[in-house]
Amino acid sequence: MAAPVETKVQAGSLAAGAAGVALWALQTWAFKGNAVPAGLQSLVDVIVPAVCAAVAGYLAPHTPRPAPPSPQPLSVTTTPPAA
Repeated sequence: MAAPVETKVQAGSLAAGAAGVALWALQTWAFKGNAVPAGLQSLVDVIVPAVCAAVAGYLAPHTPRPAPPSPQPLSVTTTPPAA
């Protein structure tokens, strides 16, 4: 059975995807016509999704983990050597 994806990972992934869509919109309409230098555009393309994912992951609630099983006492059986 596969483990469920943690809440923080889901939030970070969704935020990075949403940031990608927002950057596409910026490039399509706001950055049109060389208003922003290409070097700055490439930095924005890298930094914005990273910051959005980090903030969303930080703000998302922690996924509770199940308690570990209690340790069982060891049962050791010894047999005397054969004569």
